[in-house]
Amino acid sequence: VYGSVEAVRGLLEGIKSDKVGLEVVAAEVGLVSKNDVLLASTSGALIIGFNTKNESGAVAFAKHHGGTIQHYQIIYELADKVKEALADLLEPDLKEVKLGGAEVRATFPIAKGFVAGCLVTDGKITRNAKARVRRGKEVIHESSISTLRRFKDDANEVRAGLECGIRLDGFDGYEQGDLIECYEVQKIRATL
Repeated sequence: VYGSVEAVRGLLEGIKSDKVGLEVVAAEVGLVSKNDVLLASTSGALIIGFNTKNESGAVAFAKHHGGTIQHYQIIYELADKVKEALADLLEPDLKEVKLGGAEVRATFPIAKGFVAGCLVTDGKITRNAKARVRRGKEVIHESSISTLRRFKDDANEVRAGLECGIRLDGFDGYEQGDLIECYEVQKIRATL
């Protein structure tokens, strides 16, 4: 009925965000028709049905034209799903999480350059993770850990309190007292 159409339209237009916009292309009463699918496919819109059904053949027509039809019976569920869809359009937020740290105690020459002999001071150091070398408060180099060894064996991770050899991609300027921080970048779903 028209009262439901106005309520749904008002709810959707009430979703405000500085990051992404929402536009109601059309709002009608009745079954979801092939004409609705054509309108949605030309405008790149999503078809939302509230307490309604599809006209015969509308779903197949939508699949053929690359459209999507979603139906809801509860208005708050409709609002939540639309907010989720809008949040999915945004780039995820990136958060850096520290995995561990190690202190350089000595350097050892190898065929390809130098390896830092380290003591893991906190957390864990993981092979292929992102890492940075700090000298005092200054970041000297950032790349990923290419080699991680415990004695003469390759290791996937080394935990706090243990010694290991670490080599970062493209870096050979280790000095005694440098700190190597191991971290990962997590993608967090953006919010409106």
